[in-house]
Amino acid sequence: MKRNWLISLTVMVMLVAACGATEEEQSGGALDELTPIEVDLDVPESAEIGVAVPFSSSVTQGEDLVEDASEVVYEIWIEGQKEQSELIEAEKQEGHVYLLDHTFEEAGLYHVQTHVTARGLHRMPTAQIQVGKIETSEEEELEEDHSHEHAHHHTHEHQKNIEIDTSVETDKRLVIHIAIEGIAYTGGAVTLEMWQAGDEQRQWLDLEEKDEGQFELHSIDEFSGTYSVIVHIQDEELHEHIEMELEL
Repeated sequence: MKRNWLISLTVMVMLVAACGATEEEQSGGALDELTPIEVDLDVPESAEIGVAVPFSSSVTQGEDLVEDASEVVYEIWIEGQKEQSELIEAEKQEGHVYLLDHTFEEAGLYHVQTHVTARGLHRMPTAQIQVGKIETSEEEELEEDHSHEHAHHHTHEHQKNIEIDTSVETDKRLVIHIAIEGIAYTGGAVTLEMWQAGDEQRQWLDLEEKDEGQFELHSIDEFSGTYSVIVHIQDEELHEHIEMELEL
């Protein structure tokens, strides 16, 4: 009888330990409510007129695959005509990937921006796609449009080794130059976390690297006023968060 009691006690202890481990594993795997969603926007570099091309947005949060996005909308516009953009909801979903097949009817350089809202967070990554062939004269016009005339200019030195220089160009681009230890930063991911007073949600905007140390955000017409900004700079060896204010 005593032996049976000892066996029962041992089994009970093992069960308690197992339950404790499970609870610990579950709590350890919980997502921080501030963990941002990430959107990997996949758009072909080029397309032919009249031929459908696939767009996809893969949404994650930490290691979690986000299959419950409340909104995924693709905004498409030709270079210089953001005010005439077209908004199209994702047509289908495959797990955490939200898809759209789109056909272009006119040649030109297009911008594709996906607006993703999920779990109270918002991301708006942008990509470019060249449709048809661009004429030489159009290339020259684009180069002229991308001149470096600044609408206004701010220089911020937040730490000893990081300098951020921002400007708004005449073609409605936000350009950010980043230097670390006096050397132009390159090869990493630069994301803006932006919000205004009273905003319930923060916007996460991925910048595109155009040159060494130069990162750009296209078509900022929809932004106006003063924004609180956290600049996230990240690569395999670096992860910095720089706070600043931005006037748009």
